[in-house]
Amino acid sequence: MKIIAVGAHLDDIELACGGTLAKAVQNGHQVKMVVMTDSAYTNFDGKVLRTKAEALAEGLAAAKALGITDVEILDFPIKDVPYNSKTVEAIDKIFTEYDPELIFAHWTADTHQDHHRTALATISAARYKNNIIMFEPFPPSGRSYVPFRPQIYSDISGVMDTKIESLKQHESQYKKYGENWIEAMVGRARLRGFESNNKYAEVFEIVRFDLNL
Repeated sequence: MKIIAVGAHLDDIELACGGTLAKAVQNGHQVKMVVMTDSAYTNFDGKVLRTKAEALAEGLAAAKALGITDVEILDFPIKDVPYNSKTVEAIDKIFTEYDPELIFAHWTADTHQDHHRTALATISAARYKNNIIMFEPFPPSGRSYVPFRPQIYSDISGVMDTKIESLKQHESQYKKYGENWIEAMVGRARLRGFESNNKYAEVFEIVRFDLNL
């Protein structure tokens, strides 16, 4: 199966569905990651939290830890990823060339503006695709007035260490949030695992899903 995950920033995909993608790679599926921005980040007070070079090096190392080498980074502005014809057509071009059978997208009710608009652009670009699922947002993003609905559970018990290793490649983010960042991710995966009779799991909400019996 050809799988594609579209994220706004380098680390979004790894946080939300890194375990599922690592498992897919291990099971012989073809996986591609698309990131809308170079993910360099400067705070409102002018403090540089992550340079372009740092973000790229960390992102590629994180993807490699998951077993993914096909990573495409677009050049839309961080904090201001638009939802318009340019983003839709950029993603549409990738979908047309890659022809994915399963698409992972941001959640449309995510409160981070880049995540929200990336989700809308991804779904618009996937108008001819039948298998689209949205990954659960991770705080501080996603603290929405709309509840996320876990509809698909993915057992990641066998790849949890791989996911942790991938996230630790994002050294700037690890430094920013500390060990709590990892512990919170593990805790939520444990909760989702408990809900689904697994040790660890990731969850997804369905946009469209082709039940092929």
